[in-house]
Amino acid sequence: MLILLVVLLPGGFLGAQSYDFGTEWEAQYSHAIVKGTEIFVGEELRFKQMSTRFTKTETTLGLSQSLFRRQLKPYGLKLKLGASYAFIYRYNSKHYYEDQHRLNLNLSLTKKFGDWTIGYRMRYQTTFRNERIGEYKYNPQMYLRNRIGVSYTFPDKPWKLSLTEELFQRLNHPSRKVMDESRTVLSADYQIDRHNTVSLQLKAAIEVQVKNPDRYFALGFAYEFD
Repeated sequence: MLILLVVLLPGGFLGAQSYDFGTEWEAQYSHAIVKGTEIFVGEELRFKQMSTRFTKTETTLGLSQSLFRRQLKPYGLKLKLGASYAFIYRYNSKHYYEDQHRLNLNLSLTKKFGDWTIGYRMRYQTTFRNERIGEYKYNPQMYLRNRIGVSYTFPDKPWKLSLTEELFQRLNHPSRKVMDESRTVLSADYQIDRHNTVSLQLKAAIEVQVKNPDRYFALGFAYEFD
């Protein structure tokens, strides 16, 4: 499995100053309020240090709205605006657990080409960290996350393969805007029925523009239902 990660995901971990492997578990429920408007709630668990230490739980509540549905449908386009709040309990870089609060604002655009789909998502992310139990140089921590991806849905089959690449740009760096992480995800989705989907994911998260970059690889399992 680690060999597969090195081959499929950019950068690998050979020669890295620091690397880790973990597992990630996700579940999400979504429900359409009206046509084009959807609410969702999700839960995520992460284990790092070769998947031996619990490091994070994230509970998310969000809302998404499709824009210009009728106008864009003839062109195979979908435009969505979304917002979410997440409560996070995580093991931080100072080696203790703390609670955090995160706000996200998303804008996404997808285009279908037959069985292929190309998509782009821009996310503005603000994370408020708990300074009652620790001090932070930058609080809140603000990022602009740009993600592009491509997926292929097998005709008359319940399978879909996806590959995404995402860059994390820190917005409140004191001297300049810094791109400090690259994240690549390869996933295989299996649609059990109309309302239930499971997926297997391989992820590589690699620090950039730092002297000794951390490299994190993960095997993820996700379940979605509506």
